[in-house]
Amino acid sequence: MTIRDTDADWIHISGKEPFWGVLSSDNYKTVAMDSLAFSKFMMTGHAYVDDLLGFIHAHLDQTFTPRRALDFGCGVGRIIIPLSNRVDEAVGVDIAPAMLELTRSNAGQAGVKNLVLVLSDDELSLVPGKFDFIVSHIVLQHIPPDRGYRLIESLIHKLEVGGIASIQVTYAKARKHLTHEGPKALYYRRVGSTIVDVLTTALAPPTGTVMMYDYDLNELVALICLFARHPLILLPTTDDDHLGVQIIFQKV
Repeated sequence: MTIRDTDADWIHISGKEPFWGVLSSDNYKTVAMDSLAFSKFMMTGHAYVDDLLGFIHAHLDQTFTPRRALDFGCGVGRIIIPLSNRVDEAVGVDIAPAMLELTRSNAGQAGVKNLVLVLSDDELSLVPGKFDFIVSHIVLQHIPPDRGYRLIESLIHKLEVGGIASIQVTYAKARKHLTHEGPKALYYRRVGSTIVDVLTTALAPPTGTVMMYDYDLNELVALICLFARHPLILLPTTDDDHLGVQIIFQKV
C-alpha cells in the first residue's frame, strides 16, 4: 500500500487556505479572513494556552513555569504566539515553509521578539536544544500513525526531565465518515465487527486533502509511559465527530 505524502498535502494547503487548514470553518477561508475574523482566530489560541496552563497548574504541577516551549505543527502561529508571552524562548515547528512565513508575519504584528521558527522533519533534526514545555494540538491527527508514533518519541526526547508535554491525537470517528473510505477498495466484507477491503484500488484523494488518521491509544499510552510519571491526564477532544484525546504528562 502506498504511503500518503501528507507533507505535500500541507504544503499545498498552506498556499491555498492556511487559516482554514488550522481550523476548518468557513469563517477562516481566505475570502472571509478580514481583520475581525483574524482576531477571533488568534483569540482561540490565547484561550487554548490559558486553559492548558491553568489545567496543568490545577491538576499536575501548581508551580510549573516553563522557560522554553516548542509547538509542533505551529501553522500560522495560533498557539505559539500566545505561548511566547509565557516563556523566555518559543520555538515553532512546521513542515510548510509558507506556514512558517505567516507565523513570522503574525508574530511581528504582535510584537513577539523571542520566537524561533524551524522547518520540520521526522527526526526534528533542525530543532535546537531541549524544552520544558512541548505542545502539539490538532496536528498529529493529519499524519499517518506509523510516522506519528516516531514523531511523538522524537518530541519526548526533546523534553527535559521534569518538563511537561501535551500531545493530542484522534482515535475514532463517527460512522458517517465511512463514505470517505470509498476510494480505498471496490468492495468490502465483514468479519465479525471488522470491515475488510476487497479489491483495493490505487485511487487516492487529490493533494491538499485534509486527511484524518486514527491512533491506537494502547500503543500511544505504552509509548508515553516509558517516559512519564503519574498521573497521565487525558482530556477528550472532538472535531466534526472525530474523537480524540489530549494527553498531558510530565517526563521522569
